[in-house]
Amino acid sequence: MISKVFIDSDVILDVATGREPFVQDSKIVLSLIENGLALGVMSSNSITNIYYVLRKLGTSGRARIFIRELLDIVHIISIDHETIKNALDSKFLDFEDGVQNYCALKNQCDYIVTRNNKDYQFSELKVISPKEFNLLFNK
Repeated sequence: MISKVFIDSDVILDVATGREPFVQDSKIVLSLIENGLALGVMSSNSITNIYYVLRKLGTSGRARIFIRELLDIVHIISIDHETIKNALDSKFLDFEDGVQNYCALKNQCDYIVTRNNKDYQFSELKVISPKEFNLLFNK
């Protein structure tokens, strides 16, 4: 059975901004998902956050193009009332990370892929870096 992986926005921003030294591993993550080796998902608020950052760094048009291309690779999952309440009641120090975690849990993800593993120390899911993802799925 194919694994469902929640992609944190830092991984996507590495690709979109060419952020070194992370861009290569993050590109491989998206490539492996695009090739069907895993199902990649992101939360709806991640998309708006990514758009905001890209628009600030460039233009609205370029940000929209990137998001459209991203939507061909990953699926967008919703955040609901229960997810927000769980994040508020959790031990997560960063509220947004808590929201992402509970969104991934609710949608039965197997992994969270992020460069900020320590931010997810209270997660019940397996939290892996892009490099770890690539080692696991690029066989």
